[in-house]
Parts: sequence; C-alpha cells; structure tokens
Amino acid sequence: MKRSLLRFLALGLIIGMAFSIVLTSCVPTAPVEETAAATEAETAATEAEVTETKAPEEELIPVRIAVGPYSMFMLFIAAEELKIDEGIGLKFKNEVFPAPAPAVKALIRGDEDIVLMCVNEAVPFIKTAPQVKTVLPVGFFKGFIFIGRQGEFKPWDELVAEMGEEKAKEFRLNEFKGKTILGIPFRFSLVNDAVAQVGLTEKDYNAKVYADDQLAANAFINGEGDIYTGSLVQETMMLKKMPDKFINLGGQGILGPMGLWYDTGISYDKFITEKKEILLKTLAVEMKAIRAFDEQPDKIAPVMTNALNRLAGSEYTVDEYIELQTIYDDYQGLDNCRNDLFNPESPVYWKIVADYNIKALAEAGTIDKIVPAEDYFPWENIFKEFTNRTDLLEYVNSPFPWE
Repeated sequence: MKRSLLRFLALGLIIGMAFSIVLTSCVPTAPVEETAAATEAETAATEAEVTETKAPEEELIPVRIAVGPYSMFMLFIAAEELKIDEGIGLKFKNEVFPAPAPAVKALIRGDEDIVLMCVNEAVPFIKTAPQVKTVLPVGFFKGFIFIGRQGEFKPWDELVAEMGEEKAKEFRLNEFKGKTILGIPFRFSLVNDAVAQVGLTEKDYNAKVYADDQLAANAFINGEGDIYTGSLVQETMMLKKMPDKFINLGGQGILGPMGLWYDTGISYDKFITEKKEILLKTLAVEMKAIRAFDEQPDKIAPVMTNALNRLAGSEYTVDEYIELQTIYDDYQGLDNCRNDLFNPESPVYWKIVADYNIKALAEAGTIDKIVPAEDYFPWENIFKEFTNRTDLLEYVNSPFPWE
C-alpha cells in the first residue's frame, strides 16, 4: 500500500526562461555593445523576477510522514492537499504504511521523519527502538470495539439492558474464554488487559494475528475466528454496512485501563534535537488543520473523507467521516491539550496512560523494566515550547489558504 501522495513539479523556472527568450528576441536593433548590455540587464531582471516568484516554493522544507490508513491521520494528508503546511514553509510528504512496524523501521533507517500511531503502540519501542520518542499529540481515540457475529452473541446494548453495565461487562469478558480473536499484534495487549479484569489471561483465548487491520477484518468477514477488534474504519463498516451479520460486543464499557488511547506521532532522537524547529512547525500545521476541522469542516472534511476511502477501501460519506472524528475520536487541539492531555490535574492526563502501559508491559516482559515515561514521551515539553512561540500561535490562528 505504499504510495507517495501528490508530488508537485516545479515548472515556474522553465516558463520564466521561455519568457526571457521571448523578451530578448523582441529587443529593437541597436549597436552590439548596447544590445548586449540591454539583453544582459533584461535577462538579469527576468532571472531576478523568476527567483523572487519561485523562492517560497523552492524554500519549502519537506517533512516525511508515515501515515496509517485510519480516519484520524487523514488530517495530515488534508494539510498537504490543502497547502496548510506551505503557509509556514513546510511541505508534507505523506507515505502510507499498512501497519506501524514497517513504518517504524523506515523511521529508524532515516527514510521517514514522523510516524503516526497510538501511545500504547509506542511503548514497546522502549525496548526494541529506544531512540524512538513520542512527539506529537493527535487525537483521543474512543472507538475500540469488539465485533461478533449475529446469533453467536447478544449485542452489548441488549446485555446491558438485561444485566446492568457491571454484570454485563463480567459476562461478556468471560465469553471470550476459548474464543479466537482476530487483530494486529498491538491489539492483543488491549485484549489481555480487558480479560484480566475477570481473571483470564492470554492463555484463555486464541489470538490470530495479522499484518494489518484490513487483512484481519477481511478474514473475519469471510468466516475466520469468533471476534474481531481493530481499525475503527473496519469496525464501523461492518456494523453500518452489514448489520444483519455483525454486532457490537462492547467497547469502552468492557475495556480495562489500557483502553484509554491517544493518537500520536513519534520521531527519533536525531530529528528531535537537530530539526527541532521543523518539529515545532509541524505541530503548528497540525494545530491549524485541527482548527480548520473544528471551524470549517465543510472545507477540510471532504478531503479527509476522500483520502480515507481511497486508502482504506471504505465508502464513508462526509457526514459519516465527521461522526468518526467527533464521536469515536477527538482531535487534541490547543484547548484539549492544555485542559486534558497535558494537564496533570486531568483524569486523562497522558502520563497516567503511559505509566500504566509501561508498568503492564514491564510486568509482561515486553520491555525490560519500568522506566520514567518522560524519557520516551517528550511531547509535553515540545508542546510547551510550541505554546511559548508567539509566531507559531499567530500562524495557527491566521486565515486558511482558501480564505
């Protein structure tokens, strides 16, 4: 699924050169020295004009971003397509990866600058790639759902109506015993955390692991396994497009503490230290794109919807896409970052989430030991540095390219 998105070709210089030739051919007859001088002066003026015209485009700094085919990450593709990035001198180069692992490998090789993923997915890299750090806030994901088949389970809403939420949760999680669950590798830490609430472990269910969410979803649709959990795109597609076949087994109501997920962007030490200004500007572009989604969804949501449908093979309408990004996910703009994500007094403060995941993975042996979250999650300090920059905040609040 790798592909490069919307590579722009610089043709202005060629046009300028052709224009200068036309001008030169139209100079009136004069003595050779005067003609040569006039031509040289005119050519210099034309070149200066071309240089002035081309300078902004030539000076755009590329930022290579690895994007997964998920709804929240379409924000970065829209920022590129709508040229929001160019307003601060950047040029996003988005490349699509089907799963986090190959994207992180590309990041470590130096082929990407930023990889978009989730906080919980980033924690295992403390052991496998300690140079990788969490740098960008993106969204607060609320859309993890377990999908089952009609006739094999009762829908979550019916179960809650019969038993109440607490008993329904216990009953549902115990139903996972002996079942085969389909998903990508990182989803199973979430499953393990959920079933642990009723005393079950990973030995009590069968995990069938796939390279990416779409493969897992397709296998489930074709009859593999008993339960699917993964991409919100795939989950909502099943529930909305095939309600006679698939049901919602539960989401936030049955998840454990690990069910609190933040969408994020990760980078690596060298980029963070040597390209800090580019990183801060990337954050500014993201915050401006989030402002566009909040204030003018009619301008940016269609671009995001088209990108998602193209990359995920989905058929969402613009209204359905907006539903995904307002009900099941919540972009972390300036206010959300200040009030919740980076607020130590908030019940959803990022460190609560990171510390819990670090402890869980250390106890499971996925990482070697419990480490300070701040060592691998410098994003709060990066955000504070960003908010102290008047120029960056002015850019975030400046008119959009289409205004």
